[in-house]
Amino acid sequence: MTLSTHVAVEAGELPALRAAMRDAQTSASDYYGQTARNDSIDDLGTPVRRFLVAAQTVNDLLTNSVSDSATYGAVTSPGGHPSAGLIRGVKYVRNVAQHVAHVIRPSDEHVLIGGVLGLRIYTFWDEVPATVHAQLRPSTQRLKADYDALLLGTNVTDTMLDTLRFFSDIAPGIPHRDQRGEWTGFPLMSQPGVRDRLHPEEPKDEKAARTWLNERRPNGDVRVVCGQLTKDGTRYLLGHTFVGRLSYAPFVETAEQLSRDVNAGFPYVVGDVLANTIDRSADVPHVVQGAVFETHGDVAAWTKPVLSGGWDEDWVDERTASTWRGVLEMERGEGIFASSAYPIRRARRLNALVPYSP
Repeated sequence: MTLSTHVAVEAGELPALRAAMRDAQTSASDYYGQTARNDSIDDLGTPVRRFLVAAQTVNDLLTNSVSDSATYGAVTSPGGHPSAGLIRGVKYVRNVAQHVAHVIRPSDEHVLIGGVLGLRIYTFWDEVPATVHAQLRPSTQRLKADYDALLLGTNVTDTMLDTLRFFSDIAPGIPHRDQRGEWTGFPLMSQPGVRDRLHPEEPKDEKAARTWLNERRPNGDVRVVCGQLTKDGTRYLLGHTFVGRLSYAPFVETAEQLSRDVNAGFPYVVGDVLANTIDRSADVPHVVQGAVFETHGDVAAWTKPVLSGGWDEDWVDERTASTWRGVLEMERGEGIFASSAYPIRRARRLNALVPYSP
């Protein structure tokens, strides 16, 4: 008999689960955002503990408050879902934080990564002392093996993403989503040159991750095309992604990908960005990865829809032609960009250059 890994969640059970997932998602996003602004392990411990409480709330609701709790019990038992040990490990450390006079926070051992484009601290789960473990109930003590095997010494953000992904995998309808359909709190903001995942759904394998990027709609409200260039027989459309009246990131898409996006309902338009925007980069100094443009009015007022197949002939504004060729080279991973091609593509496709705001 094959184990069912999908828990049926009834309509009346969704609000509480989505609220708990929102708490878990936003605490994970808050933690990640603070790692670029704060190197205090004590301060970083606050969103970590918030995440543990929210994740365990999701676990408790699925265990005790849904009609299909039997399936969830089977999924999370030893021998069930291969990732269920992670949830047992999260429960262990949450119980430590809730029931013992011991402060759960990341380990003092950490890694600082970055340079002129910004620094970020990467922290890891700390060891739970034997004297603390001894104060726990036997039912919680039995979970320590999962904590030691799957959390101890691992990257805190990775664990948060894995936990959220597990809940989504077994109950796909419970992630909390914003008005655009994206997970609330995600994607995390890209750090230049770092391959670590930015989204709970993002596969760890790069080939699978590229497929995932191409099959989902791009993030943002609208994309304004500024030109088309052909390289090695492939047509590329280039432009800016806007959220409201602001753009933080360029984009590069093949004509085929643009057609898929348009057919999926994402709007691409064409217009003169230079004539209708002002450079706001100096006003947002915390955004150091690229230019920030603000439109003079609504994007729809100075654009028109793009043909879903692109153009028969290449075109680009000569004032910005060299810049767009450089943007295309980065997307294709040419020269020094080869090792960073996927993170660059991901940041643009997810619009993961929008500044983090808690």
